[in-house]
Amino acid sequence: MNACLEAQISGSQWQDRLAVQAFPLKQASPRLHAGNPGMLFESLEQQMVEYCGRQAAIQEELRKHYVLPTDRSVQNFLSQHLSIPALLLEAVPHLKRHFGANAIFSLSAPIDEAGTRTLHAVAIWPGGANDVREALAEFDNDWWMAHARQASGDLVFTYELV
Repeated sequence: MNACLEAQISGSQWQDRLAVQAFPLKQASPRLHAGNPGMLFESLEQQMVEYCGRQAAIQEELRKHYVLPTDRSVQNFLSQHLSIPALLLEAVPHLKRHFGANAIFSLSAPIDEAGTRTLHAVAIWPGGANDVREALAEFDNDWWMAHARQASGDLVFTYELV
């Protein structure tokens, strides 16, 4: 009988087949951290402090360019959507180029009918509706469409006429 065919036939002769195993029969003990295991957590705590410091600096930079509401809705939103603050800061020169150097931008995070929150970056516009629509369209075509994917649908640029 062919050796290949013989290997395919079931039977009680498994001794020679047990020698080839994908996994060892004995499980090894887990390896512990080479140094002090507490060092891992000390490093983690330091990283958390540094992270909080960076987030506070980003939020302070955002306040230089955007008006934030007095409640914590925007801060809470930004802390839950970590890519958006950097995206907002990156948008500032493009917004100013299209809406004007003296334009005022505000942030709000309203809850829609479905109960989800979306961040609105609003250009406060003292001029006519056609002018602001054109500025927003140019901003969209020049910069926002290429970067919108980074916001995952959680950020909207819009305007408010005053």
